[in-house]
Amino acid sequence: MRKFVTALWALMVAAIAAVIMLIPFVPAVGTMIADFTEFMADNLPFASIAALILGLSLWVFFAQFRSAKPQMPSSVVLQAEGGEVRIALAAIDTLVRQAANQIKGVREVKPSFFRCQEGLGVHLRTTVSTEESIPNLTSLLQQKVTEHVHKIAGITLQEIKVLVENVAVGIGSRIELR
Repeated sequence: MRKFVTALWALMVAAIAAVIMLIPFVPAVGTMIADFTEFMADNLPFASIAALILGLSLWVFFAQFRSAKPQMPSSVVLQAEGGEVRIALAAIDTLVRQAANQIKGVREVKPSFFRCQEGLGVHLRTTVSTEESIPNLTSLLQQKVTEHVHKIAGITLQEIKVLVENVAVGIGSRIELR
């Protein structure tokens, strides 16, 4: 709908610009514009159509600044006995990375979060090694991430989607900080 209104608006603006451009070259155009404004002054239905076009134009203008994607909150809210507890998504990101780094065969993980109907979901973009079966590795990754985040933060991840972006060849030396 928004694309249709935008296209219609662009055509109307182009037509108006073409008429204005013709004023210096075709003297009759100026007379036609004067006659049209007199006609519009006497007819309320045409004025209401012009008001509708103005409203659509403003809607298209402001719709360009709206994001179609819902904004992701910066934290997850938990209700505890003592009150509200907020856990930043950056902290949950760290927990996801910790869980992934514990799994042999996962070389790199890049989490991004999304909303689910029931709560929070995570999309993991990973690089894995060729030493392990990818289906087994991704299943283990989903399980470990869910368990680790729930154990430490008390948050149940509703959905974990894994995208294996790359497969690292050979046994690389991965440095783990403890």
